[in-house]
Amino acid sequence: MSFALKIRQSISDVDFKHYGWVIVAVGAIAQMIGSAIRMAFGIIIDPLVEEFSWDPKSIGIAYAIMSIVTAFSSPIAGYCSMKIGARKTMYIGLILFLIGMMWTALATTIFEFYISYGVIFGFAQSLFLVPVIPAVAIWFKKRLGLATGLIIGMWSLGPAIVIQLMGIMLDSLGWQQTFIISGIVGTIIMVISLQFFRNTPQEMNLLPYGATTNNNNLDKNKNIQGENIDSMNLQKIVYNTNAFWSLMNVHFLGCVGHAVILIGLVPLMISKGISYTDSVMCLTIIMVVSISTRFLTPILGDSINPKIIMFLSFLGQGLFVIPWVFTEDKWMFYLVGILWAIPYGGEGTLFPIMNRKYYGFFPMDTTYGWQILAASLGMALGGFIPGLVFDVTGGYEYAIWISAFFSILGAFVILTLETTKKVLRPSFENLG
Repeated sequence: MSFALKIRQSISDVDFKHYGWVIVAVGAIAQMIGSAIRMAFGIIIDPLVEEFSWDPKSIGIAYAIMSIVTAFSSPIAGYCSMKIGARKTMYIGLILFLIGMMWTALATTIFEFYISYGVIFGFAQSLFLVPVIPAVAIWFKKRLGLATGLIIGMWSLGPAIVIQLMGIMLDSLGWQQTFIISGIVGTIIMVISLQFFRNTPQEMNLLPYGATTNNNNLDKNKNIQGENIDSMNLQKIVYNTNAFWSLMNVHFLGCVGHAVILIGLVPLMISKGISYTDSVMCLTIIMVVSISTRFLTPILGDSINPKIIMFLSFLGQGLFVIPWVFTEDKWMFYLVGILWAIPYGGEGTLFPIMNRKYYGFFPMDTTYGWQILAASLGMALGGFIPGLVFDVTGGYEYAIWISAFFSILGAFVILTLETTKKVLRPSFENLG
């Protein structure tokens, strides 16, 4: 059966009247707002340099702080989501988001900027975004690939829209007013959206999408094949699986691989004599093309074999960067960018599907939080590599080789994962 037919079958006959799709819509809005503000960091560097005469490298430290804080607070966000619910956790993150945006707009010293954007917004990112995918997973017994694809697709579409809007506001209103307006508008949108959010189908006396009976056996003191299956004991079982640690390693390696490109591609092209505008256009093309595979890859992984699709995505992300080392022409950079965007878009989208395959309907909040920790650390390291390589070698070519190495290594780690044809422990079989 062809990929196109599988995708068509996955989307056809979908009951979009089920309330789970409202949860998907809220999650997509959250992803658009949260990821866009983070990825828009690059456009505020010049205004800050112009107004405060801060060094660009000093400004960049704020982004590194935010990435590290987001990384180490992600497991906390996942735990909070399990204990108090995704909705309350996201409200806490939203409050911190507003505080961070307002404080950043009013900051007058670099230290304030580190606290407001780096620390406060770093915590907001994890509390605001980590609960989204696990919460959506609870709502879907089937069609999780389609639901995940719709949300993760916003990781590219959101920045593409918001960065353009913020760019217009920066030119006409200045960076302070831009952050104030963006913070207020984003908060209002999310407050309205969260009114429609529910943590579980049970809160509305509904079954998860695709479920025919309520088989939620995640109650304390129940036993399956002799194992206590309360949530804390099951999470300990998750920790004891090879897949838990391997998927963290894979997420780390993949994020190092593409972070090197996202941070280093524009400087590489400029070093080849290509204009700044044309270089940024290449990055924009990558973001636009990757929207399609961010959407399609979870659907394919859910209907075929996520391990195979993930392996191909990582392998492609590693191999397709190599031509950039030898490329001098603008149009060749664009062509390679289009090819690379295809596996790049699918590289990080299959982790929720892999979690479902391995751990059944067990809530993935804490597990996904640890995976985001690994991903954020990978992004921080990958963003640091191009500048380090340039300082040592005077160019960026070796950074491309390093990117290829990390992505291909991730592909080989994927091959060591267990089969996704069955859950890893008997305790996960009858959940949901």
